[in-house]
Amino acid sequence: MTTEHRQGAFSAEISQDAELASTILSLSYEDPQNPARNMSISIAPDLGSNLYRFRVGEHEVIYCERELLKQKSFTGDFVLWPLPNRVRNRRYSFQGQEYSLEEVKRPQGNYVLIHGLVFDRQWHYEQPVVQQDAVSVTTYVDINKESDHWYESYPFDSRLSLTYTLTSEGVQITYQVQNKGNKVLPFGFALHPYFSLLSGKQDTYVSVPAATVMEADEELLPTGRLLDVGTTMYAMFDVRQPVAVGNLKLDHVYMDLQPGTPAVIDYRQQGLQIRISASDDFTHAVIFTATEKDNFFCLEHQTCATDAINLHNQGEERQRMAHLLELQPGSSFKGELNYQVAFTR
Repeated sequence: MTTEHRQGAFSAEISQDAELASTILSLSYEDPQNPARNMSISIAPDLGSNLYRFRVGEHEVIYCERELLKQKSFTGDFVLWPLPNRVRNRRYSFQGQEYSLEEVKRPQGNYVLIHGLVFDRQWHYEQPVVQQDAVSVTTYVDINKESDHWYESYPFDSRLSLTYTLTSEGVQITYQVQNKGNKVLPFGFALHPYFSLLSGKQDTYVSVPAATVMEADEELLPTGRLLDVGTTMYAMFDVRQPVAVGNLKLDHVYMDLQPGTPAVIDYRQQGLQIRISASDDFTHAVIFTATEKDNFFCLEHQTCATDAINLHNQGEERQRMAHLLELQPGSSFKGELNYQVAFTR
């Protein structure tokens, strides 16, 4: 069964995808003068609230393998929360309490816990809201004893809500964390988008206004050293100016982002740019350029470092590197990411 709501150039559709075994929430914008500037997004709440589709004109900006999506694995644009990326030894401590993540299973890379606790959960959703100048929908997931398999690994009662808003300029994703428990809630939030290489590796360019990169060990965990990309020794990490994705070999966490300056993905053959900006709580960004045969790369804006919750316990300077967020009982916190679409010809 499909339901659709439309107002002017904007519409929302709720449908069922039998192959994916998921409800699909689709938001669309139709440019009245130029179909090449139409936009649409699709979200699968039953598959981790994955924003698996972002289409501009005829171009799929997000790379998604449907088989991986069905398995709730790493593809599309999935959600990293409450502990983004890896946690050293799958253990952490907070306010004097020790916690283990060893029982949490992952489809790959299980030696080091990867990518939070909600990307493979079934999320709830609210009815879409269609207006004259935008269309939006909200999804949410709870962590509590009743709903979460891994509650003992992260026993902090909470709700994460995501509101996806499509306008004529692109997509805004607002996240809200609510502390529903009686103790301080530690968290970080990120999205993990797989961006298509629409112009190939040599004509797809990326730039991120970051002054430093975090040194990592063989398990991609931070050593606690920050490297200045402006120096000759670490110039290979410098992406402050546009660099072809094919010239990069990265799986690194960047820091010291320049306020007010977006990261940019430039699809030069298509005359299309995705300009990514965020609220001030997004202090880190990860670039992953995958392998030679892959048709994607990742640019992940994060509110914290990899292994932030352990880095946080290692002194004041490393707390700045970690940027672990803490939320008092009964409080809530909001932030936002923007994927703005720009046409260069």
